[in-house]
Amino acid sequence: MLELWLIRHGETDWNVQDRIQGSSDVALNAVGLEQARRLAPRLATVHFDAVYASDLGRARVTAETALPGAEVCLEPRLRELAYGIFEGKSWATLDADEAIEARHWHEDRYGRRIPGGESYADLQARIAAFRAELPERGRVVAFSHGGAIRAALYLALGQPVQGVWRLEIANTSITRLGFDHRGTTLITVNDHAHLDGWAAGG
Repeated sequence: MLELWLIRHGETDWNVQDRIQGSSDVALNAVGLEQARRLAPRLATVHFDAVYASDLGRARVTAETALPGAEVCLEPRLRELAYGIFEGKSWATLDADEAIEARHWHEDRYGRRIPGGESYADLQARIAAFRAELPERGRVVAFSHGGAIRAALYLALGQPVQGVWRLEIANTSITRLGFDHRGTTLITVNDHAHLDGWAAGG
């Protein structure tokens, strides 16, 4: 059996500001770094045969902080959906032309690409290609992004009939999938017990 751990990066200022990050290389903030530090004890006793991370800094630094000393293989296919013209903005503050483009894309997120960016089909194809190259057995961890982790779950659960499944993927949460001859097993989703009882600034 192959066990794949998918871990979202820690918090960034753009997360707090509800700005669209996509492929923009936004650094972790102080809270995000602390989230990654709190994740470390949970991973310390787990053996991983390979450690991957999106090549965007927020995922890479989360991996390096949560698994100090591990050899991290940077993998561009684990990047967040490329949001093109929307990156750096928030959905609530788009201008009139941008809002029209956003509505057009939201009507068919799988079939339509964001101008300068990707469709959900593009994202799922990237994640599927990464998964296809993993070994049949062992335990692998991949530090990635909310949209990319949801794409991996859609590949296991099936594509939503409309829009997207409302799946919460918190910063530094752990999602685990198992793969064997029976197919895909969903083991855990959005496990962030390492943050229980802790609040930023508390």
